[in-house]
Amino acid sequence: MRIFEKLPHIDFMKWKGVALAISWGIIILCLLLARPFTSHSRVKVGMQFTGGIDMMVRFRIPMEADQIRSALQNGGVNGAVLVRYASPAGTEDYSIKVKAKEGQDSKDSTAQINKILDVLKALDPQSKTDSRHDLNTESALALSGKWYDANLLGVKGDEQSRHAVYDGWAGKVTEARGAKGAITDYSQLPADLPQPLKDMVKKEYRLGNMTLGRFESFSPSISGEWTRKTLAAVFWASVAILLYVMFRFTMSFAVGGIVSLIHDVLMALGLFVLFGYEFSVPVVASFLILMGYSMSDTIVVFDRIRENSHKPEYRRVTITKLVNDSINQTLSRTILTSLSVLFVAFCLLVFGGPALRDLSFPIFIGVITGTYSSIYIAAPVVVYWDQWFGGKDKLKQHA
Repeated sequence: MRIFEKLPHIDFMKWKGVALAISWGIIILCLLLARPFTSHSRVKVGMQFTGGIDMMVRFRIPMEADQIRSALQNGGVNGAVLVRYASPAGTEDYSIKVKAKEGQDSKDSTAQINKILDVLKALDPQSKTDSRHDLNTESALALSGKWYDANLLGVKGDEQSRHAVYDGWAGKVTEARGAKGAITDYSQLPADLPQPLKDMVKKEYRLGNMTLGRFESFSPSISGEWTRKTLAAVFWASVAILLYVMFRFTMSFAVGGIVSLIHDVLMALGLFVLFGYEFSVPVVASFLILMGYSMSDTIVVFDRIRENSHKPEYRRVTITKLVNDSINQTLSRTILTSLSVLFVAFCLLVFGGPALRDLSFPIFIGVITGTYSSIYIAAPVVVYWDQWFGGKDKLKQHA
């Protein structure tokens, strides 16, 4: 804290007009470049909101995105989007996304999934010389079903009891596969797997060069429901925040808080789209965090302005000096809090990998814009409102 004891007194309000113009200019420019409501929109929406298939695939052989895309198209899977991810040496990781067609039901989705898997399996050179099923792509349900039909362990009892036994062993095999990324040798099968089951695996399954990772499928009806619930969550969160500010402070503070909140959300949305990130349910959650952080930082400044407005020494000063002094008095707290959160968000963004990058970007941008807007968006709006429309609610009259 001693570092901030000698901070100079900064005249923030001197540049309030310029800051407002630059901020809203950037937002307008981002929206113009993003073109959200046109056919050439740069907005990317995840499968949770549009419906479709999203799967992670790992190849243990050299594989180019164009090769996969061409194979999918020749196999009747059109419009697939491929994203290559950083992967361990000797492997190639891809995310494959295929949007659902309008009116597509669960039966159509299952058929499309099987078509995609058939195309991907055919890319493995082993499939041309070995017709056996690939253990690295076989689901636990399919593996358990084969063991159940053969009943190699001679399990007695009803159907449910037999399924429970084989489902457990199949789950152990898929867990071992997930822990290693792929089973490359039969010796990597679970050590306690019964010998009859091991023998059947060795006989009927090959160890292919492709492994399925994360796999998600969303029907259009479920996606529509998720979209409605997500928008409702954002709406009610916004209403709750705005109602709190309106009842907690005077009108000038409420307007300043509303404007700064809209500014932060639009700025983060614009930059999020321009950097090519994709909207998903976790991303929406990060925007809700952004909204909460932005308003909490703004409220700290507002509280100090209100406290100072009741002090005798500020009875005869201008609203500009009142706001300026309040911002400078809370500046050390703002810097310490913002930097603490910013460091964490930065680490998630840089070191979190593709899984966390979309989630952490809005938080990272939100910390920056939230801190900035508390000083150069919310506070200037309070000054302008008090000067133009203050009337009986002028802050100095509460001194």
